[in-house]
Amino acid sequence: MKGASPLLRPAPPRRTPKEPRLTAILILGLVGFYSAHAQKASAPNAQQRMALAVNKTLEQGHDAFLPPHISHLLGISPDEQKVPVKQFAEMGQTVRGFEVSAEKHEDIVIFVENPSQGESTFYLVSARGNARKVVSVKAGVGYDRVPTAADRKDLATEKQYWLDRLVPVAQLQNGKQ
Repeated sequence: MKGASPLLRPAPPRRTPKEPRLTAILILGLVGFYSAHAQKASAPNAQQRMALAVNKTLEQGHDAFLPPHISHLLGISPDEQKVPVKQFAEMGQTVRGFEVSAEKHEDIVIFVENPSQGESTFYLVSARGNARKVVSVKAGVGYDRVPTAADRKDLATEKQYWLDRLVPVAQLQNGKQ
C-alpha cells in the first residue's frame, strides 16, 4: 500500500498484557481444581464411611429389636411393632448405639441414652448420614420432632463417634475393610 495515507494502513496485531495473565490464571485454576479433586477422591468421605458402617453392622452386628414405641415415633413401624435390627452398642454411664433395620437397610438409628437422668435421644438417619427424624424420651415419655440445628450438631458428633469405631480412616487408607 505504497502511497496510501498513514491513517489507512492496517494496524499491526497487538497483544495486550492481560492475555498472558489470564492464561496463567486459568492454567493455575485448572491445576488446583484437579489436584484438589484427586486428593478428595483418595480420602474416604463420610458417605462412603457411612455405607461401610451400615454393611459392617448388617454383617457383624448383634441381633436386637427397636422397641415398638420408638419405632412408631420414628415412623419405621406405623402399627407400633418392634423392629428387628442389627446393632453395635456400648454400655456405660451413657449408652450409645448404632442400629440398622434388618428388613429396610435405609432405616438407620443412632441413639444415646443417659439412664441416670432418664433421657434418651434416637436419630433416624438416611443412608447419607442426614437426620430424618429425632425422638426424645424424657421420664418415659417420648415425642418426635423435626431435627433442629442443635440436633444436627449432636448427631454429627454421634455419627463421627460411630464412624471412627466402625470404619476408621487409617484402616481404609491401608486398604483393609
